[in-house]
Amino acid sequence: MYLTHPRRIGRSVLWSLACAIVLILVWSGSASAANKTIEVQLDTKPLTFDVDPVIQNGSTLVQFRPLFEAMGLKLDYNNTTKTITGTKEGLRITMKIGSTQADVNGQTLTLGQAPLILNGNTMVPLRFIGESTGAVVGWNPYKPQVVVFTEAYWTSQGATREDVEAAIKQELERIKKELEASQGSGNGNTPIKPVPVPAKPGGSGVYKPAVSDQVSLSKLQGMYAGFRPDSSGYECGGMCWDFYTFLSGNKLVIGTPERGGPETINCSVDKCVSYTISNGQLKIQGGETLPIAVENGKLIINDVELDRVKPVGDNLMLSKEYIHRGFFGLVGISGGSTSWTYHLKFNANGTFESDRTMIGTVQGGGTTTGGTGSSSSGSYKISGNTLTLAYSDGRSEFLLFFAHDGSLEDIQIGEENFYLD
Repeated sequence: MYLTHPRRIGRSVLWSLACAIVLILVWSGSASAANKTIEVQLDTKPLTFDVDPVIQNGSTLVQFRPLFEAMGLKLDYNNTTKTITGTKEGLRITMKIGSTQADVNGQTLTLGQAPLILNGNTMVPLRFIGESTGAVVGWNPYKPQVVVFTEAYWTSQGATREDVEAAIKQELERIKKELEASQGSGNGNTPIKPVPVPAKPGGSGVYKPAVSDQVSLSKLQGMYAGFRPDSSGYECGGMCWDFYTFLSGNKLVIGTPERGGPETINCSVDKCVSYTISNGQLKIQGGETLPIAVENGKLIINDVELDRVKPVGDNLMLSKEYIHRGFFGLVGISGGSTSWTYHLKFNANGTFESDRTMIGTVQGGGTTTGGTGSSSSGSYKISGNTLTLAYSDGRSEFLLFFAHDGSLEDIQIGEENFYLD
């Protein structure tokens, strides 16, 4: 269950969509989470602090101001008495620096860890604040990560407190099994046998990449990509990616090219459609009409902010392991749901290893959970915006490839977004 990963925070507030609980919790990819920064998610939104959360006596402490404000609490701090107060309708929480006694609506409660001052920042126990406001708080030791769900959130999802608690428990059990399976899968030292990589399909030359981040509707050129939320997972598995490739002669390709990156486009075999733009409308031949605009230099189509896709240098070699996660339905909430994890490891010698794990849950007369998985390997080549995967069984794939924000920590492969594990 992961909510968002750090690289997305600065790109768009859209990433703070109401992702299903099954995608909020994640594990770090190693057995130990020691010395790793504790992440905090509130209703699928990441909380950012000036000083990292810390653990004291088993309690996670965070800066009080970002937490209080995110939870809708009006805050007050009396520097003389070192008293912290948070209020909102029907709730008043009072704590004092160095004291394990707190007051919630006139009732005195004992804290496992007193609030403290750390590097000039006031730190408060996260779980106590969360549960005092009626929220569900979960601890994920595999990241490490704290997830907090408010009543307003689970009500908006048509769920109950019990649904959320059960979903968190179930997903943590799944992560534990996934981690244990990865540790017992072998020593990982067996070399991958390289296989021949076929040349990517040639394009007709009709595609020219955009050369600037500044967009003009009168001179559209190149491929643009953007994402939109899919909170139930029923359309795109949690996150939908929209692609528009503008070609000379007012031609347009919508979606990922069928034969790799945009440089492989040939309108004699690819679906290139004509388009016109007028009065803020993108009119697509034989298709729909979508709103189009430029805001702050960014291209906006159908209310989705798009970034230009930049070419990648030929013969780029990677030595990184990436992960993609998706889901269909809400585990513990929907009658049936599925979540999947796709690990893709690129080796510097031009080989790759992939592993897919899928977990399905069916409810009705009791909950039944099952899983399946598959592994493969082979060789790869990156050229332009095309990733060619040549599998050891003789299959080949040609997929769209580019780096988000120019960072190889966050890449796009086809319609799936991968990030460093």
